[in-house]
Amino acid sequence: MRTGPSRVSVSPRTGIFSVSRPATRTIPMTGRTAEAVVSPRIAALSPVLLGPPPRDLGPTRPVRRLHLNEGPFPPAPAVITAMRAAAADLHRYPDNDGTDLVAALAARTGVAAERIVLGAGSNELLYGAADVAIEPGDVGLSPAPGFGSYARAVAMRGGRSVGVPVRDDGAVDVVATLAAVTPATRLVFVATPNNPTGGLISAADLDRLVAGLPNHLLLVVDEAYHEFARAAGGPDVIAALARRRGPWIVTRTFSKAYGLAGARIGWGIASSAEIADAFRKVRTTFSVSTVALAGARAALDETAHMERLVASTTAERERLAGALAPHGFRAMPSAANFVMLTTPSPADRLAAALRDENIFVVPMPWRETAGALRVTIGTPEDDDALIAALTAIATDR
Repeated sequence: MRTGPSRVSVSPRTGIFSVSRPATRTIPMTGRTAEAVVSPRIAALSPVLLGPPPRDLGPTRPVRRLHLNEGPFPPAPAVITAMRAAAADLHRYPDNDGTDLVAALAARTGVAAERIVLGAGSNELLYGAADVAIEPGDVGLSPAPGFGSYARAVAMRGGRSVGVPVRDDGAVDVVATLAAVTPATRLVFVATPNNPTGGLISAADLDRLVAGLPNHLLLVVDEAYHEFARAAGGPDVIAALARRRGPWIVTRTFSKAYGLAGARIGWGIASSAEIADAFRKVRTTFSVSTVALAGARAALDETAHMERLVASTTAERERLAGALAPHGFRAMPSAANFVMLTTPSPADRLAAALRDENIFVVPMPWRETAGALRVTIGTPEDDDALIAALTAIATDR
């Protein structure tokens, strides 16, 4: 874009700057011009195209958002009150270190505050792991299928991502992960429960992972669904990782069980202050807003609300699975706020039919089946609508 000189003026009353610019002539940045600027590793990526949020289509077809693993209910009233109060200070930058929240997390977990780091959702920490550990040509391992940010983060830093197929029950295959490690491996992502399959890593496999991984790499354990996993009897990940001599970080979030997906705030527990400092170095300054910090801090005191949300979601997950089983939909074991259902007919066609009813789920391939649907557990009304729609489709086959 080419322009002539700009004129800058300052109001003598307010001191506010204003800039007037002449008409501009835009030079489109396409073809060879773009190729000269955009890094090849970035050009090779596919954009994340989520599209606009789906909208209600009237009282008989409200939108059913069962595709993003959000919580179906808002945060506790006290959390909303705290966030509204914090909005009065939006003219100030937030506390970059989240001092009050980190202190509360340290008290809650028994981990020193210097080992806790915040992020704009746990997703910022997942990308930060690649910043910390990956140089061009290094290898990062992650479960397949798995959360897309793992492979994307490695590719953005010039590394090579290697997917390790998960087990038939949807849990991370620890034996296969250990076998895939080479001297070039610098980063290993695992998730418990795994998204999109829902499987938990067992205590025995977690111990096997801790004992078997060499110390030259960074281990990232994604616990985005931590509260659901503990309610399902999952192992204590932090206690297991304390036995590892090499570096690690566990990432968690307020997006799921606390109902703060829109606030974008997550946190991590690192193996040492030095590893936490490395993550702080690559964080975007002020990436967690004042309102998000206030909401997360208040949410920690609303344990009963969180536990009710987890319990109701767990009960709905089992109800949904049971209602669809007679129609050929098999639920994979899940310890999260979603369930993966293998389907009796092509999953992509089922997802398209559901979209026509304004119900949104995620279709995906699954070994030796017609595919699968990953379904976020919604309100009872959402789940009833999904059951009715899939039952009708199955009956019409």
